[in-house]
Amino acid sequence: MEKPYGEANRDRPPSSRRATAEREKAASAQPEGALAGDGPTARPAEEAAPASPDAAASVERQFVSSPVITIEETPPPSVRENVTKPLLASEALMEDLAPMRPAQDAARTWCAAVGVGFLLLGGLSLAGLRPDGVVAGPPAFVLGIVALFTALTSVSYRQRAVAMVVLGAIATVIGLQSSGTAFGWGAARAVAAIALPAALVFRSRYRAYSGARWLLVAAFLVALPSFGQAVAQLALLDPHLAQLGAAMVILAVLSSLTGFMGAETTGAGTFLAVAVVLSFMADLIVGRLAQLSAFSPRELVSVLSAGLAFAATSAITSLGLFQILAWRLAADARRIDLHSPPTDKDGPDRRPPSGGEWLT
Repeated sequence: MEKPYGEANRDRPPSSRRATAEREKAASAQPEGALAGDGPTARPAEEAAPASPDAAASVERQFVSSPVITIEETPPPSVRENVTKPLLASEALMEDLAPMRPAQDAARTWCAAVGVGFLLLGGLSLAGLRPDGVVAGPPAFVLGIVALFTALTSVSYRQRAVAMVVLGAIATVIGLQSSGTAFGWGAARAVAAIALPAALVFRSRYRAYSGARWLLVAAFLVALPSFGQAVAQLALLDPHLAQLGAAMVILAVLSSLTGFMGAETTGAGTFLAVAVVLSFMADLIVGRLAQLSAFSPRELVSVLSAGLAFAATSAITSLGLFQILAWRLAADARRIDLHSPPTDKDGPDRRPPSGGEWLT
């Protein structure tokens, strides 16, 4: 039997009676034709309008004050900075052991210096301070202009080297014709002063290349005639002033044997090359001074200018020959293994143990 409405509410606790009253009030306020699930709480959030203008303004302020997220765009390749490739240690070591274009700037400097020297020699010839006088002036001016043109123009490495060799060969032939010595011994001296320094510099710059030592052997064979002449002059003749130059040549050539040392050292090839050229120049100057009967200023200027012209011509020709060898053999010299383990010539370590090892 159902209880009346009042008695049923009396049996419920106060909290449940309050909840029931609220549900009944909400049901009475609901419009007719509306379903039970269409209450205000069931509406979507986007259909619910803000309760007041202040609430809308606060929502708008929250949207405006929210942090803006920016996306960095990658700049195009044209705007990117050029990043240079780092130089590896193996590349630096390879460039040190086998350079591709060694002494490129030095060649231009030598060409300029020799060009100025030839112009000065031409001026001395016009002044009558050289043996051939005015006749030797025009060839010296031509050689000087060609040397300056070679130094100032932008040509390839090989072309400048070939031009230096040709220029030096022409100057050597002109100098031998104007000298009072025998053509054969003068040519032997000039060839030795060109070939031996070129081989020494090549051995110094390509010390890990085995072919550099064979080139040095060939240079020694070429220098044998002038070396033998210096030895004979020092041993067979009576004490004479000319023997001083012969002794310098012998000392310089024998010192060049350091080029056959190991690949760990350059053998001081560059310094010995300069010493060889200077020793042959000193031999020429001392030999001519020994033949003079009287020391006049004109004779002294003539002898010294001839010696300086010989040294400059030999140096530029030797440098050109070295660069031709470098251009031709640099690629072959780079075929070396930089990471090869060191060879143990003495075999494994067979040292006897120390006195304290028997304790262990």
